[in-house]
Formats: sequence, structure tokens, C-alpha cells
Amino acid sequence: MKKVVSGNISIELLVGYIEESLDNSAKTEVMHWIEADPENSKFFQLFEEAWKNPDELHAFDKENRESDWKAISGFIEKESGNTSVKTRSLSNRWWYRAAGLLLLVSASILAYFIGLNKQKPITLAANSYHEIVVPKGEKSELMLSDGTKIWINAGSQVRFPNQFNAATRDIWLDGEAYFEVAKDKERPFLVHTSDLDVKVHGTKFNLKAYADEDIIETTLVEGVVSLETHNLLNNVKEEVFLKPNHKAIYLKKKAQISEDNEITREITEPLRPKKILLTKTVQVEPAISWHEGKLIFIDESFESIIMKLERRYGVDIVIDNDQIKKIKYTGVLKNISIEQALKAMQLTTSFDYNIRDNTFVISEKKP
Repeated sequence: MKKVVSGNISIELLVGYIEESLDNSAKTEVMHWIEADPENSKFFQLFEEAWKNPDELHAFDKENRESDWKAISGFIEKESGNTSVKTRSLSNRWWYRAAGLLLLVSASILAYFIGLNKQKPITLAANSYHEIVVPKGEKSELMLSDGTKIWINAGSQVRFPNQFNAATRDIWLDGEAYFEVAKDKERPFLVHTSDLDVKVHGTKFNLKAYADEDIIETTLVEGVVSLETHNLLNNVKEEVFLKPNHKAIYLKKKAQISEDNEITREITEPLRPKKILLTKTVQVEPAISWHEGKLIFIDESFESIIMKLERRYGVDIVIDNDQIKKIKYTGVLKNISIEQALKAMQLTTSFDYNIRDNTFVISEKKP
């Protein structure tokens, strides 16, 4: 029987878990706490995201860190009636950062933290669902109750039940997500999209299935997954198994796909609607690097790149010349603004851009 960690948990344990510095006993304690309650999972997700992005804490006034931390921790103890958040001297950068995190990360984290014992627990019906919507310009991380980790890309939605049933672990995706699925031989993990399902037991893979795009793309990093189509004529289904370092490409409907498209270069036969095709061995990094904050392009067309930049930065980009759409670019963009990204691309690619009414317009470079 799993040990259930009650109520609160110390910041030391949370940070140690994120930094992978805990021993097995402490690591298990944190995992059990996360799994004990969906609200714990939500809190951890927000805390981890903020901890891994220290630049967001730049506004925290270092001269007032000590007093602010004492005020916060004292208030937490007073309101929640517990001492799980330790008040200690801020003698190093670790605790400065923790104080800044609690001050600035978000109202939802702080409200949750100080109200752990004050508020009544929220009980969700077994058949209720959570839905996470990630707008353009953002991404999110999620840990499910079974230990599965999901990174959700911009412009995506994920829906999952409050409790998985005894037979399967089902979630629904519209958009793109990277999965590290916890192993469970008794209960396969199923990701449902508009046109096909991905079935796994324990593996790492990326699934790109935006409702407004014609292609569903699955990239397997390790393990084995199977893909099964649905909604076909006469209810005929197709199941295909995918191996690591390969992709599965599915064309939802008849569409104009350029023969020089990145995807068509990876497959060994022409794309056909409602048909799962497997690629040759591929480099998986360009498909999965977004979840680490990077965009990797290998001989990729501007037309494809612009779609990714729009989602990544939450901006509108227009290409006013069809020839520019065909230009190929190879490079890596990491933790920079949209303007810095375009300037970096200009170092090796000939184009100009300007901003009109909050829209980036890319045009042919003038002589």
C-alpha cells in the first residue's frame, strides 16, 4: 500500500526533488505527496515551472529578501497552523531564490500554500475531468497521478480524468505534447486525438496533433507505442507499431503537401489520406526539443518555421512573398525573444522584416 503524505511538504523537499538531489526515501515521499491529491500535483507543476525559470524572479529586491521571507513564512505559519515551511536565515542564494519564488511566482501558488490546512479539501467525482488549456506563447508541465510527466506545447489542450480506471489510463490531446509515461503493465496509457489513438505502457514520445493541421506526427524516443486509427469507413481500424528514432505520419484528409516538405523527405512512400506511414530512422531532437525550451531546425522551410514561431511567442507572422516560404533554414533558437530569433535567422538567411499593427511581416531583402 502506498504511503500517503498528509497535508503539507517542505520547500527543501520540493526543490531537492526538482534538482534531483534527494535520496530514494525522500524522493518517494515527494512522489507520494504529489500523487495523493490532484491539487498537490497542480501546486508542484507551478512550483517546478517557476523554479526552473529564475529569470522571472529578477524583480525581487535583494535588500528586502530577509525581511520579506520572514514575513511570508510567519504569515504562513499563522494562517495554516503548521511549521512545514521552515523559517531560517537566508544565508545563501538557494533561500533567496525560494523567497523570491513565493513572492512572485503567482497568486495561485501562494494562495494554495497558505490555505493548505485552512480550506476544506475539494473532492472531485470519480468521473470528473481536468482540462488544461495552454495559450500561444506559453507551455506547461504536468505530472499525472500515476507518475506520468507531460510537457504541453503552446496552443494545446489536454483533458484527463480525476482518476484513471482499473483497465486503462486515457487522456485526450488537441495540440502537441511530450510524454514520459510511467510503466504500468496492467493499464496501458492511451492518448486520444481527432483521428487516431496512441497506446503505450511506458515510454517517451512526442505527439503533434493540432486540430487545425492536416498531419498528425508521432515521434518515439524510447520504448514501443502502437497507433490505431478510428472513424474510418465501415469501422475498419488500422494498428501500426512504432520503433524508437522513427516517426509515424498520418494525413487526416487530402491536402497539398509539397514534395520538398520536411515530412515527405522522411517517409519512403507518398502520403495518403487516412493512412499511417512510418519514416526512416530520424533525428528526434528537432521534434522534441521544444519541451526543453529550444527550437531546432534542420533544413526546414520558412513556412513551417513561422508556424512554430507563432505558437512559441504568441505573435502573428505574415510572409508577403511565396518564394520566402520555400527558403530552408538550419539552426537552434533558445531562450530569446521573437525579434532576437528573427535577427539570428537573418545571419544565414536573406530576408527583411518589420512590424505592422503588432504583426511581424517578413519580406524579400532589398538590395
